[in-house]
Amino acid sequence: MHLVMKRHAHLWLGPLAALALMAGATASTPVAGAAQVGVNVTANSGNFFGSAKVRDAIRSSRPKWVRVFVGWNAVEPKQGVYNVADIQNYQRFFASLPAGTKVDVDVEGTPAWATGGPTDIRTPPANDSTYAGFVNYLANAFHGRVAAWEIWNEEDSPAWWAGTPAQYVALLKAAYPAIKAAAPKSTVLVGGLTGNDGPYLSQLYAAGAKGSFDAVAVHTDTGCNVTSPTVFEYNRGTHTVNQYFFLGFTAIHGVMVAAGDAAKPIYMTELGWASTTAECLTGAWAGKKLAGVTQGTQATYLTQAYHCLAQPQYKYVKAAMWFELFNNGTSAQQPLDNYGLLNTDYSPKPAFAAFQQESLHGDQLSGPCGNFAPPTIAVLRPTPGLRYSGVLRISVAATSATNGVREITFNLTRHSRVHFVAKGFPKSFSGSMAWQGAKTIKLGPHTIKVVVTDKLGNVATRFIHVVHMG
Repeated sequence: MHLVMKRHAHLWLGPLAALALMAGATASTPVAGAAQVGVNVTANSGNFFGSAKVRDAIRSSRPKWVRVFVGWNAVEPKQGVYNVADIQNYQRFFASLPAGTKVDVDVEGTPAWATGGPTDIRTPPANDSTYAGFVNYLANAFHGRVAAWEIWNEEDSPAWWAGTPAQYVALLKAAYPAIKAAAPKSTVLVGGLTGNDGPYLSQLYAAGAKGSFDAVAVHTDTGCNVTSPTVFEYNRGTHTVNQYFFLGFTAIHGVMVAAGDAAKPIYMTELGWASTTAECLTGAWAGKKLAGVTQGTQATYLTQAYHCLAQPQYKYVKAAMWFELFNNGTSAQQPLDNYGLLNTDYSPKPAFAAFQQESLHGDQLSGPCGNFAPPTIAVLRPTPGLRYSGVLRISVAATSATNGVREITFNLTRHSRVHFVAKGFPKSFSGSMAWQGAKTIKLGPHTIKVVVTDKLGNVATRFIHVVHMG
């Protein structure tokens, strides 16, 4: 998630203090195997690290994880010269967290002295050992307090990384042993990929990334996302969930399985939806839909997302960290200002109570996440095992009450097929034809394959067996 750097705010806490008193008395153990709940606390959207308001908000919700950013360019502005005051701010903040809180540190932003000329902080370092030396310094400075290290942020996006996948892999290879030397038990993460970017992860594997990370981080808080986490679509012609849907993390896992890394977890280091009524201004949906959801819907989606991640088949997602704790700014029309669980006056949105529920008590919903149920198919004609001569009449009805039907395909022979494409994804859709070619196929048994696809890409198949009598 792209952030506005170095904002400062000193604001009133509101009712959080009372919530903090309640939290310790009502906490219960979340469901085993569910993704651990976390939250992003971004110092660049306010003077948060030194704020009692932040400590109270975290105490009242007690997330298992807290994620922060460290700007290399800010902490080491000259080679070997460190901003000690910044380091101490982080140290004090980490010390203030409730016992047992795990910390994820994302390290990004190349200082000008390390780029070899450019002043753009997105530029890869000219020598990867300089970045490796910095993360080693941090791991020592934080004395083992950091549980996970993210190597850069959204390196698949030009908004954050101006290098190639191969350059990123070189950075990862340099950083991994440098961190392990200082903090051998910590987890090294591939920096959060924008919208579950499986193709980019495949490029990283192709460039030799395997063996230089312990887990992969993903981000599902993509711009102009107004879709429930339970809704998805496959990439056309595949069973790969499109990367811009919440459930696209399954595609990341698929890439890891294919690379032999099935045992390695995924960390969702950013998830979230902006609470805004502004119109989308970016990407393919610019001017075509809203950029966010209502505050009530934001809370509902939060609960649904953590319910999805509590499903046993997704136990490979180890942690999920909401982006972010507080609104990043005061504009109701700027999506990036409105991802917070709390408003800028520190009053809680409905999402904060939902977050507390997930963090303190775990998932309370029941049932599956996402409708992966295939459509149903009814063969109206011909009857099973029909012995026919001449033209063969075929008629099929398909139903998908929840998702709607996309299309019906009759695979008549190895080289002949007919498609019936629905308009508007109706709950029920039919396809019928009089197959003239049935008169000329080989005598004897013949099988017609019927394939039905729903709006999301779920597929159902039926076989029609007939006998050509000539």
